[in-house]
Amino acid sequence: MGLNSTRFEVNSYHSHTGMMANSETSVVQYRGARQRSHCGYCGHGFSKYTHGMWAHAMTVQDYQDLIDRGWRRSGKYCYKPTMDKTCCPQYAIRCRSGDFKMNKSHKKTVKMVHRYINQGLKPGEKTEEAAAAVSANTKNSSKKNSGPENVTKTEGKGGQEKKHLEKCPTPGKGADPSKPPCKKAKLRRLEKKQEKMAQKLQQGDVPEVKQATSKEAATAVPHKVEKGAPNAPKSLEELLAECTVENPVHKLEIKLVQSSPQSSEFKDTFDQSYGVYRRYQMAIHKDSPGNCDKQGFKSFLVDSPLQSMKIPGGLEHGYGSFHQQYWIDGKLIAVGVLDILPNCTSSVYLYYDPDYSFLSLGTYSALRELAFTRSLHPKAPNLEYYYMGYYIHSCPKMKYKGQYNPSFLLCPDTYTWNPIRQCEPKLDASKYSRLESSVEKADDNGRVTLEEVLILHDNQAMPYAIYKAIKPRAGNEAEVRQYAGFVGMKCAKRMLLYRS
Repeated sequence: MGLNSTRFEVNSYHSHTGMMANSETSVVQYRGARQRSHCGYCGHGFSKYTHGMWAHAMTVQDYQDLIDRGWRRSGKYCYKPTMDKTCCPQYAIRCRSGDFKMNKSHKKTVKMVHRYINQGLKPGEKTEEAAAAVSANTKNSSKKNSGPENVTKTEGKGGQEKKHLEKCPTPGKGADPSKPPCKKAKLRRLEKKQEKMAQKLQQGDVPEVKQATSKEAATAVPHKVEKGAPNAPKSLEELLAECTVENPVHKLEIKLVQSSPQSSEFKDTFDQSYGVYRRYQMAIHKDSPGNCDKQGFKSFLVDSPLQSMKIPGGLEHGYGSFHQQYWIDGKLIAVGVLDILPNCTSSVYLYYDPDYSFLSLGTYSALRELAFTRSLHPKAPNLEYYYMGYYIHSCPKMKYKGQYNPSFLLCPDTYTWNPIRQCEPKLDASKYSRLESSVEKADDNGRVTLEEVLILHDNQAMPYAIYKAIKPRAGNEAEVRQYAGFVGMKCAKRMLLYRS
């Protein structure tokens, strides 16, 4: 009997075991090891190894537990790299959103996008006023420096005029040697502060300062810069809010639409979304038109096994699969595919209109998704991480993910999360490495109790022990054991593994 007819007919077992109702149960078919395939990261042929399974339905909690063991999904197909065999080991990476700190490149990207939105200026372009000022300064400078020397007249003794020859700096030769070196604004502020303090000391207007003991100094709490303080760096939210000004040249809108099951907003914008995807794949990844059809788009980025879930008083949109759409002046320019899970938001894919590639939308969308993750935390306290897919240390174009600090990599042996800076020396030495520093740490969830693995067979859910009694000659014990080891026993005892 086929799986489609048996998919949800598992009530009899669940009603006697107190397990989840059938609409909240994961149903999977394990496909085992995939044949070696071409690697898109290093370009080698038949050097990529993975294991996979087809997910007909999956709870958000089961998928959360799976990605915490190195699994990812592409549509309804879930896969896990065979880390000790594949040519380019792929380590799951996540960022703790609440502690995220922007670097200079991130800030530059946000300001560049907002400059385009607010002023209509692309990178390298200047306003008309700025361009006119630069032109005027250039003309004045050329007049002043037209000759090697400037002659100035001063009146000396007896009313006689004296000529002073002042050397003018030659353009491109550096600072004017006849003038004192220019001090930075920060240094000038410091000197001014020191002068004021010296004046107060002379006037005796300085309050007595109690000398802290060594113990007090050791236990003192560092000063915390209050939010909004003059010298405090802007938060991610404050920087992104600068996009909202009166009368911007362009209008930016960001919308979250549910992709599975498809919301009315998603259906209304499907054609525009597919059009952006098609242009992106052909221009950026050089796909042929035949490889970018609607069915391929749906199976890759629309179809999802995740069962949407809402909790009273929780997230307004609930958990599941979504598309985050970026619109400029009513035109869809980019889409971020996201899974919202109990402990994280997981980035699945991003595609954008190639005409807007000058906006660095990969970086900008990641910052937006980080801010979105932070905004969910008040109503979902456990949701604090932003998962970025895989980090590949041996592939330069994939190492950018490590710039989102603080980031953590998943150890392929123990499935524990480790700070990326501690992992880098190990990965420099070997592409495949155990990242957990404790030698005693083991993968307890990977210890398989075969009899407890849950099976779906002949319209019934049952533990493997019963299935084995019914079909003693099935001969698939090794495959079931491998499946349970990869997904972990927590999932193996909850998810239904289809067996004919």
